[in-house]
Amino acid sequence: MTQKIIYGTVSDDGTKQVGEGFEVQSSEPGLYVITFSQPFVTTPVVVTTLNGWGADNQIVVKDTDLNKFQVSIWDLEVKQQSGSTSAQLEVKKEKSSFNFIAIGEGN
Repeated sequence: MTQKIIYGTVSDDGTKQVGEGFEVQSSEPGLYVITFSQPFVTTPVVVTTLNGWGADNQIVVKDTDLNKFQVSIWDLEVKQQSGSTSAQLEVKKEKSSFNFIAIGEGN
């Protein structure tokens, strides 16, 4: 078998900016499903990075299989409660551009 590599850049609205061999769907802010045009033979290793600044943002890859993987992007914000000395962590999904590379066995 041969090594297969698919890579790309996805804009915050889910538009494919760079790359081939995949499609993107974004059903809600911060949630992206990357579907490969041709499946891998083995489950690929997927690595992602956020584009732009946002030191408090987190990117998570989940549900990787032969055909697709899912990306969730979260914004973490510490908010001071009015009249309180304690802070509250607010976590919400956030749109963001990102890069990815998927490496595995192909045909």
